[in-house]
Amino acid sequence: MPAPSQHQWYLARDGQQYGPLSDPELAKFVELGHLQPNDLLWREGFSDWRPALTVFPPKTGAAAAGRQASAAAADLGKPPSAAAVIAKPELEAARPGDDAAASLADAEQSRGRRMPGGRRLKALLGLALLLVVVWFAYVWRADLTRRLGAMSFGSVGSVAATDRNGIEVPPLKGFAPNAGETDANLQATPLWRILKREFPDWYAERLKEVQALVAQNKDQAAIAQQLGQTLVTLRRQQTEHALSASLPRLKQIATTFYENIAELRKDSTDACFAFISQGEASPAIVALLQGGSPHTARLQSQLVSVFEAVADGRKLPRVYPKPRKTDYETLATALTGLGWSQADMQLFSDERELARAAPDKICQLVHDWFAAQLALKDSDVQLRLLVDSLRPVVAG
Repeated sequence: MPAPSQHQWYLARDGQQYGPLSDPELAKFVELGHLQPNDLLWREGFSDWRPALTVFPPKTGAAAAGRQASAAAADLGKPPSAAAVIAKPELEAARPGDDAAASLADAEQSRGRRMPGGRRLKALLGLALLLVVVWFAYVWRADLTRRLGAMSFGSVGSVAATDRNGIEVPPLKGFAPNAGETDANLQATPLWRILKREFPDWYAERLKEVQALVAQNKDQAAIAQQLGQTLVTLRRQQTEHALSASLPRLKQIATTFYENIAELRKDSTDACFAFISQGEASPAIVALLQGGSPHTARLQSQLVSVFEAVADGRKLPRVYPKPRKTDYETLATALTGLGWSQADMQLFSDERELARAAPDKICQLVHDWFAAQLALKDSDVQLRLLVDSLRPVVAG
């Protein structure tokens, strides 16, 4: 019985992501020379996508190609499987016997010279190898179509960080009778800039909503409260996209969430608890986002980080593994180092009991929970735990 695969690989090419691929599948992929200059690879242990030809550098010559394939298989800890063939979707239409040889001959003739015997032999060998690859793709076309269709997760690329200019400007303020003036006021803040960019229709509806509330003589606080609730609704709707973002985006959400808890605890336990339990729908948090307090920039940064992650996850969704038992054992050790007792562990794991705990106790436990995870050195353990821990933060 073959040993279980050691890694699950993902390959990004031409705007599409494929995976997971087992070690033998990737080894065969490398052996057949399918890697292209712009391909990217990712697996657990990589902090981000890496150029495929950096992970598996190309080598020239048939003997070197054989050594590369053997080395790739050895590095992966598994022998390549002859049946595992992954190719670009375009190869489905290719057939052995296409006019590649004729095209090559025509090109040489048009240059007014003939190939020396050695070069002609190399060209024929290269053509033969190409035809073998095309033949494999043709024979396995049905399986390839099924697998590539099932493995596609989205477009490849990264989302640029949102301009943080105006991060200290209150984002729930400046509602005017004129829609253009309201738009200008909102666009002075990074939160509404990313929302207008990523959700233009939703943003246009919010402008109409504000105009209707202004026409009803609603005051700024009432309009801010309603917009705060719509932000919560949008955030919840986009949970899966946010949690599909890259590790740096997820860490940014966790970091800003942690920083807000740490600073709010210093000023007001009630505000800290409101932030954890209700988010930007809480009147206390809306007031801070509306009033220009020292907390405004941090609270807005938290929201911007969430919607940056949403944008990233929509463009390139990632599928992350679930936390392991050993991950939680590592986290428990870190929490013990922060002074947690066994009673604290039990309280935090019991949703009902936690809901009945005092607000200051909840603030302290949530603060420590994220402090411990952000301090973890193992990026794989950190990633698995953060994805799980951020779900209630984004969806709550």
